[in-house]
Amino acid sequence: MERWDARLASVSDGVTVIPADGSPEVSGEEGMPLEQGDRVVVDAGGYAEVVLDGDNLITVRENSDFKIEETSKGSSSFFLKIGSLLAKIHKLGELRLSVRTPTAVAAVRGTEFGVEVEGENSHFGVFDEGKVEVTGQQGAPPELLISNQELSVKKGVALGHAVQINRFRARRALMRSHGRRLAAIKAKWKALPPEQRLEMRKKAMERMRAHRVKMQEKRAALKNKIEEKRKQNAERGQQRRQENLKKMNERRQRIRRNR
Repeated sequence: MERWDARLASVSDGVTVIPADGSPEVSGEEGMPLEQGDRVVVDAGGYAEVVLDGDNLITVRENSDFKIEETSKGSSSFFLKIGSLLAKIHKLGELRLSVRTPTAVAAVRGTEFGVEVEGENSHFGVFDEGKVEVTGQQGAPPELLISNQELSVKKGVALGHAVQINRFRARRALMRSHGRRLAAIKAKWKALPPEQRLEMRKKAMERMRAHRVKMQEKRAALKNKIEEKRKQNAERGQQRRQENLKKMNERRQRIRRNR
């Protein structure tokens, strides 16, 4: 069974990879191979580029929780729990790729598209090329989106009809830069044998876990330093209050003696 070679092409700070095998989470790292079942969580202001075989680019945007559900090229699937993504997928032919949200499934046929999930609402948009077929949860027939169309799906509400792109219009410039970015990634992409992928993943995990431990140690040391400083300030404050009280008592005694 042929599978996508999924890797992180580029990441910002605030990107966490939660491995499928239940091992401790790690910070995302450029070039890190991803496996079926991995989750990529992106904090505010961050982003993560997920590349498939060097030909397909999914950019997971800030405040997002994205999972690689299935990497088999015959039935690959990704789940966006919350947040947004932009993707450029080449024509798949007989291959299958879908993006799930809590309220719908988008079957991709090779396209430039965006997905957003806000609460119980999911939004799908197709930019200048391609097609996406969206299926809701209410048993209604799927809705086909073509270029420059979008569709919103709400939990518990029957699937509507595609409309002219509006919500995703502001993303068009980002989508164009997406294409240029994919071309740059493709020019440097090198296929990896499975053994090398596993070794790269293992080393990346070990490196990022070591980095996380180091950062935790630094934060703990800083916390202790701040706590020690606070304690010293409190002790000095107490000492000053005692000295002031002593001076006040001595002043009162002098006043009484002089009466």
